[in-house]
Amino acid sequence: MSDTKTAERVMPGNFSSKEEYIIYLRHLFAYEFAKSNIPKNSSVLEVGCGEGYGTSMLSKSVAKIIGIDPDKDTISHASEKYGSGNCTFSAYDGTKIPYDDGTFDAVVCFQVIEHVKDDAGFISEINRVLKSGGILILTTPNKALRLKVGQKPWNRFHVREYYANELEDLLRNFQESKVMGIQGNNEIQKIETDRINQIQHIVKLDPLNLRKLMPNTLKSIAIKVLKRKKTAGSNDFLEKYSLKDFHIVNGNLEESLDILGLCKKIS
Repeated sequence: MSDTKTAERVMPGNFSSKEEYIIYLRHLFAYEFAKSNIPKNSSVLEVGCGEGYGTSMLSKSVAKIIGIDPDKDTISHASEKYGSGNCTFSAYDGTKIPYDDGTFDAVVCFQVIEHVKDDAGFISEINRVLKSGGILILTTPNKALRLKVGQKPWNRFHVREYYANELEDLLRNFQESKVMGIQGNNEIQKIETDRINQIQHIVKLDPLNLRKLMPNTLKSIAIKVLKRKKTAGSNDFLEKYSLKDFHIVNGNLEESLDILGLCKKIS
């Protein structure tokens, strides 16, 4: 696995800007929420485990967890770095989850559904491998905060993004489901809103989306240079911001950074 960070493969450590660190904390907050809502004796599946740090984190509080991801290099990296007696990793084809019906007590899936073409089929597969009474915890970026009305995702890896009501409709496959929001304090909200506005400005300057033609390596170098200029060599943000700066909201989800689905399979 490459050590190059992207918004799709968040990795802990060596943060070059407060914006990058806040994105990491957003991901970490979802795992902390899962820890609080999944019973300790559970068998858990993480779909789209990425780098594997979150899977490893959850392994400390559940009986067993398996992380799956379509990228074989990512799985090799995760297995080598985080594999343990109750934490394992496996590659899969991105469509068919390679486990029997009713295998898991819980499934977590963070920042993945926006990448999936057949999102309804994907949710159906998750429902299939859950036991009766099993839960799904899912997060995805909040379309209401990120995109203008009718705008396609500016993240080239995203097939679509979701309003809260669109995620609710997608999760109707479950007998019980609730959609909430993840928000930051006022300062976090402003930092994330400013970051999104900067991206929207770049999108406006590049209506033909020619930036997609730039090699990923060159993009990574450009992003790192810009972030270093912003941060000016300071990493005070590591001490300033923490998970305490984030919280769950049950209403007014339009300003949420991410939307979160909590679902239960009854039968």
